[in-house]
Amino acid sequence: MKEKKKKGLKARAVRAVAGVLLVLQCVTLIAFFGLMPLAKYDALPILKDKTAMGSIYPKGSLAFVQKTEPAKLKTGSIAVYYSGDTPIGAEVLTNDKANAVLLVSGKNGTQSISYRKISGKGSGFSVPLLGSYANWLVNGIGVIFTVIMMGVLFIIFAVACIFVRDED
Repeated sequence: MKEKKKKGLKARAVRAVAGVLLVLQCVTLIAFFGLMPLAKYDALPILKDKTAMGSIYPKGSLAFVQKTEPAKLKTGSIAVYYSGDTPIGAEVLTNDKANAVLLVSGKNGTQSISYRKISGKGSGFSVPLLGSYANWLVNGIGVIFTVIMMGVLFIIFAVACIFVRDED
């Protein structure tokens, strides 16, 4: 009798862990591919920060950027632009609409940026350590691995449910 209870507890624990992991993975995918585009935000992974300006977003984080006309950026807003393939977030000091230039401040000083380079308006927060995962998830093998992992978790969850039902 005690063996059946132990098997039942193990099956319930496996079911709980697999269920939680499956839900977390689904929530992550829905957030990246469903909710962010609906809210007109792009999720930009900040993978490196080798620029002289220095981004206000920490390396390895995930920053959220809304498509905005550079002329609409106000003092104190966060302007996001690219230096090569690296997104940089910098605080807007002044917006010179006549010359189509922003004076921005990053970690390492100030710089003048043309409107043409501005990608949008950054949010005031970023999610640390999620940038590398997000980049891996949307590029190459990450999507395939995630779909396979979700299938395996679903199978584990289903088998654990069968064991729990047999024990009751």
